[in-house]
Amino acid sequence: MQTARKKIIIDTDTASDDAVALVAALRDPTLQVLAITAVAGNVELPLAVKNALLSVERAGTYRPPVYMGAPGPLLCELETADQIRGADGMGDLGTLGEPTLAPTPGHGADALARYAGEGDGEVELLTLGPLTNVALAIRKHPEAMRKLRHITIMGGAHPYHNPHTVCAEFNIMVDPEAAQIVFSFGVPITLVTLEACGGAAELDDAAMERMRGTGEIGRFCVDCNRTLIELARAQGGVPSLGLPDPAALAVLARPELIRESFPAHTRVETQGEFTRGATVFCKPGNLYSPAFGDEPAPENTLVVTGLDVAGFHQYLLDRVAL
Repeated sequence: MQTARKKIIIDTDTASDDAVALVAALRDPTLQVLAITAVAGNVELPLAVKNALLSVERAGTYRPPVYMGAPGPLLCELETADQIRGADGMGDLGTLGEPTLAPTPGHGADALARYAGEGDGEVELLTLGPLTNVALAIRKHPEAMRKLRHITIMGGAHPYHNPHTVCAEFNIMVDPEAAQIVFSFGVPITLVTLEACGGAAELDDAAMERMRGTGEIGRFCVDCNRTLIELARAQGGVPSLGLPDPAALAVLARPELIRESFPAHTRVETQGEFTRGATVFCKPGNLYSPAFGDEPAPENTLVVTGLDVAGFHQYLLDRVAL
């Protein structure tokens, strides 16, 4: 008997690794992508929408609606990642052209809530960018958003630093207030951190060539990450490709790929001059537990820090080779 496909919504600030995740999700026979909502983050909102539409077309399967969401964070100025993703967010290839598809009318936050509410406990949310759209949906439509079965977030670090800040991962750093709203909302969360997709989980030159060798879709998934690959070559002497967003997708689709994780009460630092956007994990037995209040902090997150590397790589190859 065929298993029912898992129904998901994807919220994305579509740049190069988001594009790989979108293509893989649309080509995963166990998933049904109901809608895609775009948010500013890696790139400004119009580019995020364009790149999402291009990714849907490149997947070559069905075409869920793509909605425009928030053009910037709740309270702070937008900080993009064009220094690693390219000015267009897609490796500055110059060959992708314009999408033939158009975004669907309506705001992404309203679309999130509508699909969540109509799903009545069956729909899961995958977030690949800043959590602005999700926070707006929670504030405006809390009862509908409570019907989400689960949220899988690519974000956070344990611990990590990036070129923007010494304490925070990019997706959380861009809109810490939104992230704190999401983590405190009460829907169960799986947080796939940068550690989970770093190190051995990155694609080396041989793995990238295997993906490119699968055909046009595999070439697109590697080549749109060109600027990221070249940055890795400049910094480490050899090309490599980390794919955080596809790692989060793989965890949602194949939870058995998780190898290292821990439950925690997660909060996001919104005030610190040097720590803004940091994800703070309170685990049972932590000496700093009293800092979270007199009562034990309830677990709200499964924090994923390691994957079955071979299984993750095979999952990606299977998606582009279908």
